[in-house]
Amino acid sequence: MFLPARRICGAWIALLLLGLTPLSAIAGSPAQKFSKSCVWRVTNAKAPFYLVGSIHALSKSDYPLPSPYEIALRDSKRFVFEFDPNRHAEFERKFEAAAKYPPGQDIRSKIDPQLLAWLRQNILTVKADPRRGKGARVAVFDSELRYKPWWIAQHLAAPASYSKSSASHGLDNYFVDRAQTAGKEIGGLESVDEHVAVMGGLSDRDGEFMLREALTQPKDGAKEFSRMYKAWRRGDTNALWAGDAQLRNQTPRIAARLVDDRNVKWVSRIEAELKTGKPTAIVAGALHFAGPRSVIALLQKRGYKIEQL
Repeated sequence: MFLPARRICGAWIALLLLGLTPLSAIAGSPAQKFSKSCVWRVTNAKAPFYLVGSIHALSKSDYPLPSPYEIALRDSKRFVFEFDPNRHAEFERKFEAAAKYPPGQDIRSKIDPQLLAWLRQNILTVKADPRRGKGARVAVFDSELRYKPWWIAQHLAAPASYSKSSASHGLDNYFVDRAQTAGKEIGGLESVDEHVAVMGGLSDRDGEFMLREALTQPKDGAKEFSRMYKAWRRGDTNALWAGDAQLRNQTPRIAARLVDDRNVKWVSRIEAELKTGKPTAIVAGALHFAGPRSVIALLQKRGYKIEQL
């Protein structure tokens, strides 16, 4: 997981009192040449088989993508994402349901009282319903007390890394659109319920940690995203792995939940795709392909030879 692959809709939480830098202000130029990309090919597979490390927010200036991404698009007849994008509506419904406490419970008894007081003083909620074409309605934080800390964290952090256009131009969306237009097969490594549970199953303690981290985004979020973006552009998995070191050191439990544990679960599913002999591309967040417990390392332990393009 590099960045959350979420399309923000419905009810969301906005940080209104601090200036945030959109991705468009930090994205680099595609004219710069890089020796590698976040695309790998399994060279001893029966048919063309690619591993594509995605980044979930890009700008229009990032296109056209470097040639390895286009090669994977051209050669593959099947695309497997973190979850099946054809079930996106089901995911959105279940994801938002998982973000709320059951009736009779809310965040007031779940997080530190001082943090709650800060949120009440500094955060406004924005309720929007684009289906009805109405403008956003602003209310105090207490209007959305049923949302869990990790959901609030996600919607605090998202504006620091995404603009509306950058999310729509993310690599995942690009691959989905191209695959659907060409009538190619699409699938997922996780079921919708499994994908929801990655965040939905976080404890209140871990959710509060993510919320506190999100509140630091205005200070260093844009700089950090720029560093990770540049590492992705040059296919530098060592830099990607190093960029995630703070989370691994502070809360190894959360880091493992987001990346390592899922890699272990995925590798047998990826191997099953390999054994079909169908030209395939696996598309997942770039961080899943970095580090000693990456998808690449796990496949290599099973005897697969992999080269970076």
